[in-house]
Amino acid sequence: MTRRFWLVAETLAVALVAALLALLIWRVVHGSGGSVSNALAAGRRPAAPSFDLPRLDGNGRIDLASVRGRKPIVLDFWASWCIPCIQESRRLQRAHEHYGDRVTFIGVDTKDYGPDARKRLAKHGITYPSVHDGSGSVLNRWEGRTQLPSIFFVDRHGHVVGQLEVEEDLPRFLRQISES
Repeated sequence: MTRRFWLVAETLAVALVAALLALLIWRVVHGSGGSVSNALAAGRRPAAPSFDLPRLDGNGRIDLASVRGRKPIVLDFWASWCIPCIQESRRLQRAHEHYGDRVTFIGVDTKDYGPDARKRLAKHGITYPSVHDGSGSVLNRWEGRTQLPSIFFVDRHGHVVGQLEVEEDLPRFLRQISES
C-alpha cells in the first residue's frame, strides 16, 4: 500500500472520530428528544412510559402499568449520591403522609448502587416504595438526561401532567392530581 493510501485512511478515521464525538456531545447537551420532560415542555401530556422494576426493599416488583388507573402517581427519580435528592425525598415523604390515601408515591433509585440506596431510605425515614433502575434506562425515557432529583406527576388516567420545577409546585400539583 502506498503512503498516500494510508494518509487518506488516517484522515477518514480522524474525521469519523470527530463526527462521533460531535454527535455524542450533541446528545449529552440536548438529551433524548422523545423524553417525557421534552413532551411536557412542548405543552403535551404524554402517556406515562411503563416500567417493571425490582423494589429496593426486596418485596417483589412494581409495574407502573398495573398501578395506573387507581390513583394519581408521583414519581421521584433519585440517587443516594444526589445531595438535593435527600431534601426532595423528605418533602415527598411528608406529602406521602398527608396525601398517601389519595396519591401513590413511588421512588425510582437510578444510576445507583442498591445497598447504598437502601441505607439512604432507612437513614432518612422514607417509607413510600422505591424501585431500582441501576442502569438509568427508565430515567432516560422520562428525563432524557441525568438531572436529579426529577419528580413527575401522573394523573389517574396514566398521562403525565407535570414535572416539579420549583418548590411551590408540589402542593399545587398534589391538590390538582388528587382532585382529578
